[in-house]
Amino acid sequence: MLSFSSHEEIITNRKELFERTKWTDATSHLQNRVKGEDLSKYFLLTDSEKIGIRDTIRLNVSSTPYYLSLSDPFDPDCPIRRMIVPNSSETVLSPEESPDPLHEERLSPVRGLTHMYPNRVLLFSNHSCSVYCRHCMRGRKVSASSERMSKEELEVAIDYIRKTESIEDVVISGGDPLNLSDTRIDWILGELESIPHVKICRLGTRNPVTLPFRINQALCEIIEKHNTDRLSIFCNTQFNHPKECTPDAKHAILALLKAGVSVGNQAVLLKGINDDPETMLVLHKKLLEMRVRAYYLYDPELIPGSRGFRTPLGKGIEIIRYMRGKIAGMGIPQFVNDLPGGGGKITLSPDWYLGYEKSTRKHAFVSAVTGKIHYSFEPEGSEEFVYKEFQEDMGGMD
Repeated sequence: MLSFSSHEEIITNRKELFERTKWTDATSHLQNRVKGEDLSKYFLLTDSEKIGIRDTIRLNVSSTPYYLSLSDPFDPDCPIRRMIVPNSSETVLSPEESPDPLHEERLSPVRGLTHMYPNRVLLFSNHSCSVYCRHCMRGRKVSASSERMSKEELEVAIDYIRKTESIEDVVISGGDPLNLSDTRIDWILGELESIPHVKICRLGTRNPVTLPFRINQALCEIIEKHNTDRLSIFCNTQFNHPKECTPDAKHAILALLKAGVSVGNQAVLLKGINDDPETMLVLHKKLLEMRVRAYYLYDPELIPGSRGFRTPLGKGIEIIRYMRGKIAGMGIPQFVNDLPGGGGKITLSPDWYLGYEKSTRKHAFVSAVTGKIHYSFEPEGSEEFVYKEFQEDMGGMD
């Protein structure tokens, strides 16, 4: 049962929460995580949020004190708050939604492993995260104790990888793999390092965003130990808004970089949070300052209760068009749709290519910088490819 607090009580409650948390100790943050029934102590809830907390059909609610400290307790439109607190849109199941739209379970040869691409697999190492983000596309697994992976189950999954020589690349996800103990992480990385055909390991973690203190010296030493000429370790994280780009987050990123780990960002396009072109540009400028390269911008998945986050497909293309020419290419993510039904990822982008004029061997392009048409020539004697015909009926030609 929720009990509701006044402005003054909320400010006092937040202060007490932050003071009892040992701020640079990741364990203390996990021990003091805020659950759904306690949100009213730290936010002045709207009616929609009260309904969402009570009736959500998604995953459980949980936030570290650190991540909660980035949110506004009195502004329901605060982007961080939107990723922490459910609202009434989470209580509605739309006809097109599915708990597993990507068919990850159907493509699972053994428990905890998805084998969608021939040379790559996704290993679900655990079910726990530091923050249960409301847009999480694996709500069917995350926060559910029944999805906990025992060591024996992990051994079976790793044995499948060992026996399947086509697998070169293993993505470790969950939940958040960095919520595992140092001992378990050390063991998993050691097992993968011992498999000759596994060359790449990618850690999928949001802890640099939601619990940066987890990226401590002991963890980095473990990662660096296994980041060898036999196994190359990468990290993909998820910053979704400039407010998440804090000094603590940058410190965590720098620690990973010093361990030899390249860090990329996989943002999710979220309605009312970051679906503004300038917000996305500022985010990726800040990420480059933190030495994080852009990787993906995800179109939201068709998961239960997600209608409040989903945007039109054209919105992502509009954002990429806006960013081009305003930031270095390494700061522009690929806009991707992970196709329902296990179709894998496809990239979507503005159509800069206008067509080909065969008589002059000229390709026509529209410039993201000038907005004008520019030409490039096809080599003489090239007949191998067929291009769409350029219709020269546009103004502003260069």
